[in-house]
Amino acid sequence: MASRILQAHPLSFLPIESTLALVFESEDPFLMSLDRLESLIQETAADDLRGYLFGLYDMRRASVYVGK
Repeated sequence: MASRILQAHPLSFLPIESTLALVFESEDPFLMSLDRLESLIQETAADDLRGYLFGLYDMRRASVYVGK
């Protein structure tokens, strides 16, 4: 079951040589500033990957709001 979930994950379709893949190699999206994450969202085409980044952004904003 886990293999089916991982195959459907938006990052599984990200080409290794893409700019976003290089960013994720050097920066942790869970630790980068919200401004940096927002700029990545703006640079990403509107597809499942952009939706994934919006989800990370919303999760990060919620954690800042509750103070964690």
